[in-house]
Amino acid sequence: MTCAICLDDDVNADQMFTVNKCGHRFCSECVKRHIEVRLLEGSVMTCPQFRCKSELNFYRCADLLTPKLREIWRQRIRENSIPFEERVYCPNPKCSALMRVTELSKLNKESAVRRCCEKCSEPFCTNCKFPWHDNLSCDDFKIMHPNLRESELKLHALANQKLWRQCGKCQHMIELSKGCVLVVCRCGHKFCYRCGANARSCTHGLGHMFPPQPQELESPPPAPPCWAQCLCWLFLLLCVYFISVGIKS
Repeated sequence: MTCAICLDDDVNADQMFTVNKCGHRFCSECVKRHIEVRLLEGSVMTCPQFRCKSELNFYRCADLLTPKLREIWRQRIRENSIPFEERVYCPNPKCSALMRVTELSKLNKESAVRRCCEKCSEPFCTNCKFPWHDNLSCDDFKIMHPNLRESELKLHALANQKLWRQCGKCQHMIELSKGCVLVVCRCGHKFCYRCGANARSCTHGLGHMFPPQPQELESPPPAPPCWAQCLCWLFLLLCVYFISVGIKS
């Protein structure tokens, strides 16, 4: 059997994967790589066939994936089920659970901004996204805890060092090791990894890769060829000659 992606025409039937909604068939290894790329892009999991919009089923694909990829896919399913404005993440670095604001409101009716994480039960402020601060405004809490600001500065310093980029919509940090500079954040925002501009207002994605290829690095414009310089000098000499002849006459 032949895989439509790698074109290997000697694939055993038990190594082929069939997309149940459309019937397109590929080898299991190509499907696994396709899913991995789509997960890293934050894209909807669709059939690898060109222009086919049939969605892949998590449970049918689970056996092809590593535990890490399965967990990432589960997280994507959870994120996609919650509108962006409804998403909130636990600030506890040991938790970072994703929650829905309306669900938290039902469980925590005593305060407009105080919420408790569904997973670790730690209280936090939905306004500043920091641990809960009793009798303190968000600004006062940040002033009294400069180490939080230092941690933020260290994160940005590390991001600059590692060439990470921050999504302009949800502020999530993104790392791109290689590939097209047009990236899609987990919130769905598309932007240029090189300059941070919105995908629609930037042209870096047109044939540009990250890291920059040697031919893409900025360099001074090439010097004009010698024949062009000679023509310029010849034109200048002719002008001087005709001007001098005109003056004498």
